Amino acid sequence: NIFSSASPLWETPRTCWLSPPNTNPPPPGPGVPDTGGARVLHHPSGRPWIIGDWPAAELVDARAGRVHVAVLGHSNADADTLRRHAERAADAADPGALAGRLDGSFHLLVSAHGTVRAQGTLSGLRRLHHARLHGVPVLADRADVLAELTGQSVATERLALRLLHPLPHPLALLPLWTGVEPVPYDHGALLPPDGPVRTARRWRPPAPRRSPAEAAEALGVALERAVAARTAAGGLVASDLSGGLDSTPLSFLAARGPSGLLTVTFGSVDRLHEDARWADAAAAELPGARLLVGADTLPAMFAGLKEPGEQGDEPFAWTRTRARDEHVARELGARGARLRISGEGGDEVLQLLPAYLRALARRHPVAAARQLSGHRARLRWPLLPSLRALADRRSYRDWLADAAEEIEATTPPPGTTLLGWGMPPRLPPWAAAETIRSVRAQLLAALDDAEPLAPEHAQHQLLHMVQHSAGAMRQAVELTARVGTPYTVPFLDDHVLDACLAADLSLRGTPFAYKPLLTRAMAGLVPDHLLRRTGKGDFSPDAYEGLDRHRRQLADLTERSALAEAGLIDASSLRRACVGLYPPGTSYAALDATLGCEQWLRARTAHRTAPGTANGGTGRTGDAGRASTSPIPGGH
Repeated sequence: NIFSSASPLWETPRTCWLSPPNTNPPPPGPGVPDTGGARVLHHPSGRPWIIGDWPAAELVDARAGRVHVAVLGHSNADADTLRRHAERAADAADPGALAGRLDGSFHLLVSAHGTVRAQGTLSGLRRLHHARLHGVPVLADRADVLAELTGQSVATERLALRLLHPLPHPLALLPLWTGVEPVPYDHGALLPPDGPVRTARRWRPPAPRRSPAEAAEALGVALERAVAARTAAGGLVASDLSGGLDSTPLSFLAARGPSGLLTVTFGSVDRLHEDARWADAAAAELPGARLLVGADTLPAMFAGLKEPGEQGDEPFAWTRTRARDEHVARELGARGARLRISGEGGDEVLQLLPAYLRALARRHPVAAARQLSGHRARLRWPLLPSLRALADRRSYRDWLADAAEEIEATTPPPGTTLLGWGMPPRLPPWAAAETIRSVRAQLLAALDDAEPLAPEHAQHQLLHMVQHSAGAMRQAVELTARVGTPYTVPFLDDHVLDACLAADLSLRGTPFAYKPLLTRAMAGLVPDHLLRRTGKGDFSPDAYEGLDRHRRQLADLTERSALAEAGLIDASSLRRACVGLYPPGTSYAALDATLGCEQWLRARTAHRTAPGTANGGTGRTGDAGRASTSPIPGGH
């Protein structure tokens, strides 16, 4: 039983899954939109199973008897493989074994013998949420779809959490509606013929024990297959080519496939920006066409703030570059590119923060001492504070409890805090007093479920950064798909993430080489001279130039702030930060988070008051100027 809506909320791509297969749906009406005009996939019983709006090329499905298997997204799945899996399924057809044989980024769903199983991706790029509609359990990839169907209103206290940066686990999982529940990314969902949705863990982080040679081989294979899953369909594929160690290997891997290649290089207002030199050197070794997008042809950062634009089910984290993303998607679409491959996610999966030294010291104390000296020299850490940070034995729960008491303090510099569980979360100085109280109470209430994402501090940090970035990338995928060529990020595929996590900690965290796991993996595939780069471009000048150009738009936002009307921020304090001196000790990521929440709430308010709306009431920058999740200043 699958339902869609004719309301404006359903005009953009999203999917909804409903079980059990043997229950007649209630008639269309309030909370039960008509399914007319949507794509529908059926249970083996013939009743609707999956309904939504997706490109035809992104669905592969097959059935055998009472088993129906579907893969939605970018993958190397084919109907024969899925059919063989369906034929072997004697029970509920656990999709885990099949997922292990597929590459790409996708949702995997199986309807077998009256039971539905489903899973997304480990990064959270493809998510699942669940709710109950007229007593029937429903799964969807977007929380706002379920909120609309079930008549839920936005929980203002949940929106207050989104002003916190970085938003810690497990609060980062929470949808913005209390009646909608998340499926943890490392879990799968099971919808039985009767009873509620159940979730079960399907993955645990691998032990970081692979030798350099084994780890490099595993990553090389995973990346090659991840890119091949995107290029196998032919046509024209665009690939970002910044000249950095993330985008360059992906461009070379894309050139090996059957698709035509269009490499894309973005300019900067900084005339000394070194990306161009490295990108030119890489382009000279690659086939296909090249698109140079100068800084003067791109919208400035922070452009387009007057109108919130269409929003997803959470605030858009990359508000500063939204207009640029739309511009590039339209340009690539006009040139016939069906997909844009991005190197985003490479920093998150390939580099460890220095917390890995904790585990390394237990196994190889001499190597740990040497690498600590390297990090101290690079980051200018005093010895005693470094040793005290390494000796901190607080559990993740205790660390989060302490952080809850300090959310209104000045953001500490990214120093020896990197040796613990991560950067402590902070609210911006423009947060209202009630917001501070609410956020602190929610942090403390979450302590009972506050288990780290991995036992090792460094592995937890990596997974947290991956999930944080995947949330922004998921929004970028939806945004670009609406206006032109959609965006895709192979570095966040499950097999790539797994290969990186399994590599020895000292290989990924060493201060003496830049991304050595990747350079080993790509040796022989990418010319050696292109793998010798030891840093990446910084788009901070573009961010500052855009901020200066659009101060008036920022000021206008504060004059009629939806967040201020909701009692979440102090508008005058935000105005001073936008048009005057930015508060010392406050990360620019705090402004990004606030702008994202502001635009999201404005769009929700406009939707709520629109006629005909159903269920009314509902720092440092990396590639292309993204806000980096890595708090290490300067990189390598």
